Amino acid sequence: MMQEPPLILVKTWYELLLNAEDKASKQHAEQMLIGAFKTQEAVAAYLKKHKIIK
Repeated sequence: MMQEPPLILVKTWYELLLNAEDKASKQHAEQMLIGAFKTQEAVAAYLKKHKIIK
């Protein structure tokens, strides 16, 4: 069973993905999220589960 990363870390990556001013930071945040969850769908499911997105 895959262990989920800490919620605060995922929130940080997500906020960075949305709000970073430079492309490299956004790409790094996206890589970290995909690395942790393997798919964009899994990232979205986690964010919904923790009420970060609707």
